[in-house]
Parts: sequence; C-alpha cells; structure tokens
Amino acid sequence: MAKDSLDIERLNRFFKGDFSEGDREYLRKIFCDESNEEELEHLVKKQWYELLKENSSEQKNLDHVLYKIHYELNTKQLKQENKITLRSIIKWSVRIAAILFLPLVIYSGIQFFSPEGKGNHTWVEIKAPAWTRVQFSLPDRSTGWLNSSSSIKYRDDFNKDRKVALDGEAFFDVQADPDKPFEVSTDEIIVTATGTKFNVASYKNEKDVEVVLEEGTVVLGNREGTQSVIMKPDDLVVFDKTTRQLSTEKVQSEKYLVWTEGKLVFRNDPIDVIARRIGRWYNVDVEIQGNNYTDIRLRATFVDENLEEVLYFIKRALPIDYKILTGGLLNDDDTYAKKKITFTTKNKRRY
Repeated sequence: MAKDSLDIERLNRFFKGDFSEGDREYLRKIFCDESNEEELEHLVKKQWYELLKENSSEQKNLDHVLYKIHYELNTKQLKQENKITLRSIIKWSVRIAAILFLPLVIYSGIQFFSPEGKGNHTWVEIKAPAWTRVQFSLPDRSTGWLNSSSSIKYRDDFNKDRKVALDGEAFFDVQADPDKPFEVSTDEIIVTATGTKFNVASYKNEKDVEVVLEEGTVVLGNREGTQSVIMKPDDLVVFDKTTRQLSTEKVQSEKYLVWTEGKLVFRNDPIDVIARRIGRWYNVDVEIQGNNYTDIRLRATFVDENLEEVLYFIKRALPIDYKILTGGLLNDDDTYAKKKITFTTKNKRRY
C-alpha cells in the first residue's frame, strides 16, 4: 500500500475494541507494511507504557510471549465473533512481559489469512523483512530464527501435524515428539524431524537449497519422494534445483548457524559463496565478473561492519576489485531496486 499518514482514529477504535471488520483489515495491512514501522512503534509504545502503569504489580514472565499473542489473536479469539482487541492483547501481555517486544511483532509482519480453496483453516505467516532477523516460537514450543527476506507459514491446527512452509532461510530448534514428526517444506524439499536443531536455506532466486544439521537426526527428501537422505550432525545436504539431485558433505555446522547471532562468517569459502551470502546479508545483488576465481577463498568474521566496510576488507584480502552501482531507484511497481555490487577478479593473487 502507498505510504500515507496512519488513520489514528481507526487505530484507536481497534485499541478500544469498538471496531469493524474494515478496521481490522486496515490494521492487518498497515502492520505488515514496514514503511509504517516508525509511526506504529510510536503509537504502540504509547499504549504499552499506559498499560505498564496499570499492570506494574503483575507477575512478569517472557515464556512464548510472541507465540501467545499471534496464536490467541487468530486461532481462538477471532472465532468468537471478533471479540478480541489489540488493546486486550497488549494488556494481557504486559502481565507476563517486562520488555517492549511489540516493535518486534510489528517489524516481523505477522499475518493471518484464510486462503481460498484450502478449507476453513486460518493460516499464520511470520516474516523477516530485508536487513532483519526475527526470533519465533511455534505452538508446540519449538523455536527458531528467520533470516532476512524470509517467512514461515503454518495452520491454526499446527499441533495436529506440526507442518511449516518456509520461504528463505530459517533455523529450527524442534521440541521432541516421536509421535508427531516436525515437517519443514519448501518448493523443492521436505525435512522431517522429531526433535533436533537444523538450518534450511531455500531462497527462490538461488540455484541450490541447503540444509545443515547441528544436533539429532533428520530425513531430507525431494517433493516427488524419489530421493531421501538421513542426515547426521554436521551434514550439509545440497539440493541442486537444475539437476534435481541431492549431495552430502561434512562441514562445520556452526559456520552456517552464526547468522542467528548477528555474525557473518566465512571459513575458507569460495568467492561465489561469499557473493551469495553478502547478497542475503545486506539485501543487495552481487555479480561476479571474469572467470579466474576458482581458487579465491576467504576466512573472516564480521559482526557490526556495514556493507562498505566488508567490501573494503575483501578487496584488501583477496585479488578482486568491486564496484557499487546505483541502487535505491523506484521501480514501476513502487518498490525500490536493490543496490548492485560487482566483483571483478585480478590476474595476480595478493596475500
């Protein structure tokens, strides 16, 4: 939706519980539009602090706050003639939380919808916009992280089958339940676990899907059911979207998981992997020019460095030049074009 001033009157009606179906749809749209984040954060903080005063003597507990909010919002109360209000959710949440987690709720873009042709179930979708990481908790108390430009979806009856659909990258810490396997599906693969820790990277614009196992055991198979692999800790399984084949190798699993801690880590990685991961991390398009780069590899850890600092370090450490092309231009559909980076290899290798 186009960026306009928020309709404060409609928002206040929703806070007070005196709202229409149109008001509720309006709220869903603006909360999932990250351009409204600053205004929404200011408004919700105001409501939050007012309620903190009202509930300052209540017991505080942070367990599964985020899950309880969006689960209660959509899977129970909305079925009771729209009686739930955002204000009542915030008021209830203040009783168990001592921190401002609501900006996280806004920024992660939690959505609720009932797709046509898929029965009467309500679906929950959690998004991590570009440049962000979002922590989530599922109804079965499994937890995880969503990486930049990623999302997960699950149905309101999640506890019956424990199925999650993923677009992008996510780390899952699955609660053990041998009777109810936990399933993560993408467009190409299905990962099945009972209780374990693993990472799945499945971006639509990349040629491979990567699954890394940290603990336990999982079964990974293609959507057609013609191939499957039983993964052990430190296994990396790659699904090639072109050949439709699975391949397995042993890796240092922690290297693939430190993004959940806000770290960008390279451990003897080739330039094509470096380019792909920088593109994800900073939401830019990275292109490699030239063909003399097969032996170029990098070991480095970045924590708080911005894009220009990382590129400068790579130029100093590797035989490459880079160029930052103009980005941020407005497209015809009112979205902004990504910044583009080009890597050009040099003839001589520097150390």
